[in-house]
Amino acid sequence: MLRIAEIILLLAPLAAFIGWRVFMPGRKLSYGVIAAAAAALALMALVLVWLRTQDAAPPDAIYIPQHMENGQIVPGRAVSK
Repeated sequence: MLRIAEIILLLAPLAAFIGWRVFMPGRKLSYGVIAAAAAALALMALVLVWLRTQDAAPPDAIYIPQHMENGQIVPGRAVSK
């Protein structure tokens, strides 16, 4: 199911472009549409940069899954070497 959603999200811009070219062959895009698309791309880039800078475990960290200790569940965690 996830792959189908990924494929749909990948092909959605192509479908929108083809629909625009088929149903409005002689019209150009308005400045509002171009500005909205540019704003959406800029927002997406900013979100990707923000997600990249989030705190994450170092690449050499070892993940210890959740387990039981003395009848208590200890949550999973990443431990640096």
